[in-house]
Amino acid sequence: MFRRYLSREIDHWTRSGLLQPGQDEILLADHDRRHTGFSLSAVLAVLAAVLFGAAVIALIAANWDFIPRLMRVVTICVFISVGLAAAAIALRRGSGWVAEAALVFALLCYGAGIALVGQMYHLSGDEAAFMLTWAVGALVVSLAFSSPMAAVGAGLLGFGYLLAEATVFDSRSGNDLNVSGYLIVLALALAVGLSAWRSRSTIAGHLSALLLICWAMWIIEEATTLEPGYVLAAIGAAVFGLGSFAPTVLGGAVSRHGSMSSYGAVMLLSGLGLIQATLDNPGLAMEMALAAFVLVTSVAVLAIAGGENRLVRRFAYFAFACETIYVVSETLGSLLGSSGFLFVGGLVLAVIAFTVMKIERRFKKQEARS
Repeated sequence: MFRRYLSREIDHWTRSGLLQPGQDEILLADHDRRHTGFSLSAVLAVLAAVLFGAAVIALIAANWDFIPRLMRVVTICVFISVGLAAAAIALRRGSGWVAEAALVFALLCYGAGIALVGQMYHLSGDEAAFMLTWAVGALVVSLAFSSPMAAVGAGLLGFGYLLAEATVFDSRSGNDLNVSGYLIVLALALAVGLSAWRSRSTIAGHLSALLLICWAMWIIEEATTLEPGYVLAAIGAAVFGLGSFAPTVLGGAVSRHGSMSSYGAVMLLSGLGLIQATLDNPGLAMEMALAAFVLVTSVAVLAIAGGENRLVRRFAYFAFACETIYVVSETLGSLLGSSGFLFVGGLVLAVIAFTVMKIERRFKKQEARS
């Protein structure tokens, strides 16, 4: 789909004289050479690898009692080695997505092997140790093969380790600081970022950034008396300002209205929403004042970076719509009743949709002129 769009745009640029004849084929060839997007065959190959991995796990688990202990370990190691060897052969032949599917199969066998061997030898451990060991294996595979799928898997497993370690999400005592857990999550986030850079995986890069944000919120919640919402909003405001205004000062080291602005906007508006959700009996006046501040902030974020950043634009729309519905529910919900509230809410959303449509058209006109 993107290639068809790019081809049409290049044809338009050639007819307009912006490109010399012959350059269109060079640009499309360069796109095809570097394109790593998903295709139906790639998706089917990865799904097939997942099913094969699940079949191996089910086969071993079903015949666990009949397989000698040494043979169990050897079988698991053989399946992992076969997956890695198949990936290496596929890469040498230029079959990138076959290699990715083989690596997914190897990592599934590796994760199953950790669990089964731990059970077989009665090794002490918990979910956190399991997630950490699996994540380290995924990182090694990703760095060795420059694998985007393994990098994404390592990022997801890093989140699994954080959730298993963080006392915020369960009933364990949080009096003792989990310093080793903090350091390990930080190391995982940085390693996932390195893996994302090496494999050129945008998704893994986002996972690395989100893991760092969650890591910071975890430390703030457990190690300080600060409210996470205020800290998240403050960090978001600083990051958004840096991404939207500092590039002119930094000489282009940071892209203006790029990923930094996106993350800043998301953190800023999410932090304000968290503050609003955690207020304890603030009173209607305070609620409306904070709601007005959130609405103004959404508009300001949209005005500053929305024209050049689609993610900022969409998240600002979302935050504005949610806050508007919240204001309507707090001010008119009890007076109008259920049907009246639903009618007014639908009317408000219709007005917002119409306004967004007008704004999007203006942005498209500005992009066309530029």
